[in-house]
Amino acid sequence: MEIPHEFQAILRRHLPYAEPGELTPGDELTALGLDSMGVVQLLVDLEDGYGLELPDDILDEETFATVGSLWAALAVLLESERVG
Repeated sequence: MEIPHEFQAILRRHLPYAEPGELTPGDELTALGLDSMGVVQLLVDLEDGYGLELPDDILDEETFATVGSLWAALAVLLESERVG
């Protein structure tokens, strides 16, 4: 799974412990410093950055477990927006 640079740039602003370089799909968001306040701010940035609203049903611990799980959820939404 490739994680787009635009997504990484938005995400990095909320990951104080992330090392320089590429984020990988298996990187755990909490280990990189994402906390509950960070999640709220990240949601706003993702919605603004991609021009969509994230549905409540994807806002769970599983979605926010890793870089890859969050990107996978967002990619599905972006695809449905593009097709719809």
